[in-house]
Parts: sequence; C-alpha cells; structure tokens
Amino acid sequence: MLNLFHRLSGVLPILEASLAQTEEGTLLNNEYTQELKDGAKFAWSTVFSSKFFFALILAVMLPVLFKVVDLVVRPIRKRNASALIAFLAGMVKAVIAIVIIVRIVNLFFPISGIAEQLLMSSSLVVVVLGFVFQEGLSNIVHGFILSVSKPFQIGDRVTVTIDGTALTGYIRSMGLRSTTIQNVENNAMVIVPNSKMDLAMIQNNYLESEDSSSAFLDLSVTYESDLEEAIALIRHCIADNPAVASECIRTLNADPPMVLVRNFGESGIDIRGIVRTHTVEENFAACSEIRRAVKKAIDESPSVFFAYPHVHVVTGEDKNETAS
Repeated sequence: MLNLFHRLSGVLPILEASLAQTEEGTLLNNEYTQELKDGAKFAWSTVFSSKFFFALILAVMLPVLFKVVDLVVRPIRKRNASALIAFLAGMVKAVIAIVIIVRIVNLFFPISGIAEQLLMSSSLVVVVLGFVFQEGLSNIVHGFILSVSKPFQIGDRVTVTIDGTALTGYIRSMGLRSTTIQNVENNAMVIVPNSKMDLAMIQNNYLESEDSSSAFLDLSVTYESDLEEAIALIRHCIADNPAVASECIRTLNADPPMVLVRNFGESGIDIRGIVRTHTVEENFAACSEIRRAVKKAIDESPSVFFAYPHVHVVTGEDKNETAS
C-alpha cells in the first residue's frame, strides 16, 4: 500500500507538468489561429474592396450577360426569323458592353465634375461620336432601317446588286454593322456592311411565302415532228413531277402546265414549258428531273425528234437530179 502511494506521488508532478504544457500550447495555438483569421479577414476585405477585383467581376459579367441575351433570343428567333430580332439582340449587347466598359474605366480614371458636365452635353456627344464612329453609326442606322422595313428574313434567298455586282445567296445573320450572306456559287460567307445592304437592289425569292417559284424549260423539235404530240408530251412530263404536283395542290391550281410555241428557229420549232414549284431549290431539282423525263419520252416517241443545228451539203449531182 505504501509502495503504491509512493508511485502515485511520483506520477502526479509529471501529469501536472504535461497539463501545463498542454494549456500553454493551446494558448499558443489559439493565438496563432486568431492571427491567421485576422490576416484572412484583412486580405478578404482588401481584395473585395479592391478596384481590380470589381473590374474583374465586371469583365467576367460581360460574356455571361451576352450568353444570357443569346439564350433569351434563341427561342424567339426559332419562332420568328425576323432580322429585327437579331438586330435588337445586337443592340442590347452593345449597350451592355458600353455600360460595363465605361464603369470599368471610371474605376481607375474617375471623371471630374467639369468633365462629367462636358460628357453629359448631348450636342458634344453627338458631334464626337458622329466624327469618330461615322462609318459604324451609319451601319447601325441602316441596319435599323433594314430591320424595320423587312426586305428579307433570316434564311431567305436573295440576289443583291451592290455597285454593279450581283450576289445570290441565303441570309444567314444580321448584326449591328453587317449582314452575312451565304453565296450559292461557292458556299462562302460574304459579309456585307448594312449601309451597302440598305442601298442595294434586293431581289427576294422568298418575300411572299404564298407565291410560287417559276422557271422556263426550253427545247426545240424538228419541223418534221408532230407538234401537238410534242406539246402534250412535255406537258405530261411537267405535270407528273412531284414538286410541280405538290405546288398545284398547295395553290389549288387544277390547270395543266403551260407549254407554248416560242419561236420558229433555223433548226426547228422552239417550245417553252413553265415549271412552277414552291421554292427556288425545288425548282432547280424539278427542272433537272423534267429534262431527263422529256429526253426519255422523245427518244421513245416515233413522231417527235430533237432539233439540232446541221448543214445539208448540195453537190453538183444533186443539182442535176433536181433539174431533171
């Protein structure tokens, strides 16, 4: 019993020393942790109150707001392909960009009272902006006129004559400064300034959705051919084409396709058939299919023959036979 008491009395000082060291370490750790917290708070408040951080937030917001505008406009453009929607979306993006850029610049270069009064002067703003951004503002104004007058929609096939040069293609997009046309010849995207587009002569094949697209199918038959059979054969090939038949149903037109005698040529009789479809693209394909059908039908006909230029040579023997 005495031995146990002696042993416990020896352990107690060791425990007391360990507890003292633990309390001292805890106090040191608490002080170190507090210093870290104070430093973090100071750094956090410094960063968040910094002009650079605020400018960074504004810069990051710019593409995000652009994306939001695109997401809002996308379902509207699916329902309505008007160029006005695309133009207004561009205007909203431009206003957002101007506001954010001016705010960022003002963070680092505050505008004084006198400068602010000068900038707020509408006449000075108009003169300065008109002089510096003359071409850009011209494109914006003409773009607004195009979007209001609506000579075309997104996706329309147009022929635009600019400075004597004709460009045929599809309207793909319209922005603040320019209109993008996809050229049908080489599939290239042509960027046309809105100022040029507004002053150009525009032929729109899709302006009236109820109208049909017409094309001429010309060919010549010999004078020895049965003309009435040739006309009936061509009319039958045109009427049997699916695109032509579909357009007749759409427009409630029960009349047979028009086939006319166009001219008496040197080698034969010129005949013209009129092919009507709903769109220009359908018309191209329909005319190609009808030409193939006409070629096959005339080849199989015993009384209709294609006319082609040829020369009949008269010799001396032919003259003698004719005279006799």
